[in-house]
Amino acid sequence: MPAFIRPLMAVLLSLPILRPISASKTTATPPKPTRPHIVVVIADDHGVYHSSPYGADWIKTPNMQALADDGMLFHRAYVASPSCGPSRAALLTGLMPYNSGIVGNHERNMKPGVRPLMADFDRLGYDIIWRGKVAHGRHGADTIDEVKVLGGSSKPLALDSVRKHLASRTDPTRPVLAMIGCRWPHRPWPHEDAVDIPTEQVRVPERTFDTPETRSELTRYVAAVESVDQTLGETQALIKEYLGEENTIVIYTSDHGQAWPFGKWSLYETGIRTSLLVKWPGHIPAGQQTNAMVSWIDLLPTLIDLAGGDVSDEIDGRSFRSVLLDGETGHRDQIFAVHKGDTRQNVYPCRSLRIGDWKYILNLHPEFYYTTHMDLTKSDSPFYNRNWPSWVEAAKTNHEAAAFLRAYHSRPAEELYNVTTDPFEKQNLAADPEQQQRLEEMRKLVRQRMREVGDDESLSGPPRFLKDYDLP
Repeated sequence: MPAFIRPLMAVLLSLPILRPISASKTTATPPKPTRPHIVVVIADDHGVYHSSPYGADWIKTPNMQALADDGMLFHRAYVASPSCGPSRAALLTGLMPYNSGIVGNHERNMKPGVRPLMADFDRLGYDIIWRGKVAHGRHGADTIDEVKVLGGSSKPLALDSVRKHLASRTDPTRPVLAMIGCRWPHRPWPHEDAVDIPTEQVRVPERTFDTPETRSELTRYVAAVESVDQTLGETQALIKEYLGEENTIVIYTSDHGQAWPFGKWSLYETGIRTSLLVKWPGHIPAGQQTNAMVSWIDLLPTLIDLAGGDVSDEIDGRSFRSVLLDGETGHRDQIFAVHKGDTRQNVYPCRSLRIGDWKYILNLHPEFYYTTHMDLTKSDSPFYNRNWPSWVEAAKTNHEAAAFLRAYHSRPAEELYNVTTDPFEKQNLAADPEQQQRLEEMRKLVRQRMREVGDDESLSGPPRFLKDYDLP
C-alpha cells in the first residue's frame, strides 16, 4: 500500500459504520386489522349537487371525485331530517326522529332506552376516534368510554390530533372507526377577503333569483365546499400512511342540503337528499353508481354488518351491504322525512314521503309564514344570507323575484312532485285531477306513519303567521 494511502485508510476505519435505513420505516404496509378499518367524513350543510361527482365540475372537489371513481356513488341517499340535530341523532342511533326523541334542532334528550350505535363498534373491538362535529352536541360520544374525542368542531378542521393518535397506537391490528365531522360548509361562510373565486364561475341554484350579490355570496359557499374536499384529502393521506387503503372502508356524506332557499330546513330534494360515496378496495368495484334508495339511519347498521357484527332488529335502520357488495339494485321502497323547527326559528312543521319517482310533502300549517335564519339580519343571526336584501329590493319591481320570495315564505298544504322529470320540484301536481289517487295514497301513508311513531305535531317554538306579513 502506498505511504500516502495509509493515513486516509486510518481515518476511514475510525468512522462509525453507517447502516442503510430500513425500507420498512418508510414504505411498510400497515398490518392488516382483524376487521376492516372504517373512516367516515361528514360535511355540514353540503348540497348534493355541489361537487364534481354529482355534476358540479366548476367546483374543485378532486378528492370527492377520486373517492367516487374508486368506489360507489349513491344517487338516492337521504337524511331523516333537514337540520343538524335530528339528522345526526338519526345517523348515530339508526332511529327516525320520533323514535329517537330528537325531532327539532337543539333538542337534547333522547327517549329512555335509546342508545347510540357506537356501543356496537366498541363491543367489536374498535378503537373509536371522534373528531369534530359528528353529533349535534354529545349524542353518541358521552356513553362510550373508548371514544377518543379529539377536540371540538373547529372550522376549518385540523387533523393533527387524529394523526397523533394513529401514530401512537400500540396494537396496529386493532381496527379503527374514525368519525370525522367538518363544520364546513355550514354558515357563516368565509369572509370575502378569504375568497378568490370569480363570481362568473358560480352556477346559481335552481329556484333562485340571480343577482350580483347572490353570486358573491355563493363564491363563499364554494370556498367552504372546497375546504371540505381538502379535509377529505388530508384524511385519505392519513389512511394511506397509518391504516392502509386496502384495509379501509371510506365514506363521505353530509347531514343535509345547503343552507339556501328550498334547501336546508325543507323537505325538498335539495334539503334531504345527500351525497354518499363509499370506497372499499377489493370489495366494492370502482366507478359504481346506484339508484338504490338508502337512508342515513341505514349507514351505521351497514358498517356494523360489514364489520361482522349483528344488526339489531329493534332499530329503523337496515344494512345495505348487498347493494355495496352483491350488486343489489334496490334497498328501500319508501323514504320518510320530518322537519319540526329550531327552537324559535324555522317553525314550519312538515312531513314527506318518497316512493319511486314521486315525492309527497305535507305542510301541517300552511297558514304559517315560512322563515329561517337566512332571511334575518346580521344582528339577529350569524347565519343570515348576506345577499337577502338584494332579493327583497328586486322583488319591488321584478315579478320573477317577487314570485321567488312568495314561494319561499308561503307553502300549500300539500305538494306532489315527479322528482324524476321535475328534480327541483317546480311543478306541484297536488291539484292535478290525474294524480288524485296517487295523492290520496301517499297522504294516507304519511298519516299512518305519523300515528305509528307517535308524531304529536308539536312546534319547536312560537310560529309566525302569513296574515301578519306583506308578501311580495
